[in-house]
Amino acid sequence: MEDHETWGPKAYVVRYEVTNGGDGAADYFAQFEFLDGDGDVLGSTGVTADKLGAGKTHKGDTAPLPAEITNGDLADIKKVRVSLVERT
Repeated sequence: MEDHETWGPKAYVVRYEVTNGGDGAADYFAQFEFLDGDGDVLGSTGVTADKLGAGKTHKGDTAPLPAEITNGDLADIKKVRVSLVERT
């Protein structure tokens, strides 16, 4: 947890990179699941990288909103995992 300019105080900030390893531009969607200490899913959020050129990398950060954590509280988050990546 950290205080973040965009995501606010005590946010669980996730820094990510999406790299297009394909031959042409593509759109990407990545979903993150937030887990408690037992590994149970508290909620999820997603990010996109639109029209990412071949060989290019998109870097960013995100954090769950309180409404996205439906099975506990933001303070319960201990880990995050990538649960889905789609390339279109």
